[in-house]
Amino acid sequence: MRNISLSHVRLLSAALAVSIPALPVMAQTSGAGAPAAAVAPAPAAATASAAAPAGYRLGPDDEVKVFIYGQPDLSVTTRVKADGTIRLAMLGAVDVRGKTSAELADTIAAGYAKGGYLERPSVNVEVSQFVSRFVTVLGNVPQAGNYPLDRPYSVAAMLAKAGGATATGANAVILTPADGSGPVRISLAEMNSGASRPLAPGDILFIPPAEKIYVYGQVQGPGAFNFVPGQTFRQALALAGGPTLAGSTRRIKVRRGGKEVEGVNLDDQVQPEDVLVIREKLF
Repeated sequence: MRNISLSHVRLLSAALAVSIPALPVMAQTSGAGAPAAAVAPAPAAATASAAAPAGYRLGPDDEVKVFIYGQPDLSVTTRVKADGTIRLAMLGAVDVRGKTSAELADTIAAGYAKGGYLERPSVNVEVSQFVSRFVTVLGNVPQAGNYPLDRPYSVAAMLAKAGGATATGANAVILTPADGSGPVRISLAEMNSGASRPLAPGDILFIPPAEKIYVYGQVQGPGAFNFVPGQTFRQALALAGGPTLAGSTRRIKVRRGGKEVEGVNLDDQVQPEDVLVIREKLF
């Protein structure tokens, strides 16, 4: 950006004031009805870009586009520094930490008006890259990626924003908090507990592949099937097409964690990675 002298800016502002009719703003008139020129005009309300999430609060490494109407030499695209500031012509360092794009636009407009650089500046701020406050969603979801925390999100709400788990995804999510407290496995069926947990900037959500159950032996269609919480061995057997003519539903065998489980019947609930074996009838 080339340097702009103070006199140049004031001359340009004066020219614009002559060529553009003044809008009737209540704050520009005194109680006695004095003309607008007799009272120092208040800065115009600055606006945020509609593309930027209204509640997103800026932080280090976010990229913003600052556009000042009628002043292209003052407009800039810049990244927020580690100390939470950006540098603007004549204003120097401007603290943006914790501000929304609309609040930053107001701050910039007020700065140029208060310093006498511009009269009634109109400023637009757009967040072009969300870096400081986001959550990463990975794994078996339709739309994996980084999502800005433009408002409070729970685990379930953020997964819904990413499209939810796919057909190949598990009915659970692994949350890795940014605070370093360690991964947490959360069942999506527990909507009143883990799934309602609020997210923080830097958190990572991962939907792993769907857990499996296995049905073998004397069945019509042996193989691996997606695990569903609350599913019974009878339902798992149905997924495999039921027993063959030689199969006996009274002679089932279940292996869990490499060990055989005793006393299991078909109405018991399965667990992830269970192996159900339907044995032959005894004649």
